[in-house]
Amino acid sequence: MTSNPRVRKAGRYVRRLPGYRYARRAILPRIRQSPGARSLVKRVFDVDAAQPAPLDVASGNLVGGVGTERMPVAVIIMLGVPADRVEPIVDEIARLQLLTAGFRPVIVMDAPALGAARRYGFPTELLIAEDDWTDEHQPWDEYARLKLGRIIATYRCVSTVTVGPDGLDDTGRLILTSCAPMS
Repeated sequence: MTSNPRVRKAGRYVRRLPGYRYARRAILPRIRQSPGARSLVKRVFDVDAAQPAPLDVASGNLVGGVGTERMPVAVIIMLGVPADRVEPIVDEIARLQLLTAGFRPVIVMDAPALGAARRYGFPTELLIAEDDWTDEHQPWDEYARLKLGRIIATYRCVSTVTVGPDGLDDTGRLILTSCAPMS
């Protein structure tokens, strides 16, 4: 309980408001469980900065639960990958994530094959392909650089992995598996 008399007086006043009990029992738990509300509070107040959330993720299980938001973010850049090759590459990324429980992928692609990433619930960003770029005032390289910079800053990524048309190479696999916690 707080020792400030003004805070106590305000608390008594709020508890007397009509609908307070309903809001406390019905609405407040829904707000607390809402991923959108949690994300908003985290971004505005950065409540997890002082004390890290406990991790209850382990490799070999479906990666989810408390603590997954504290896992490092890896941005997977798949520019120039044909649409028919996207699904096997995303399957391999999901397999690596499941085996290591060490990263959360954000997929960046220029092929409109978003279904493969949606199946796993991975955030996906779509860039306009260089061949489809028609803006005469801004070169595609500048557009892609600005967009990738925003993605990296927004998701607070710790690593980026570039994937070619042949899929993940050994270096990409090493980078993704190096994010795994040491046991």
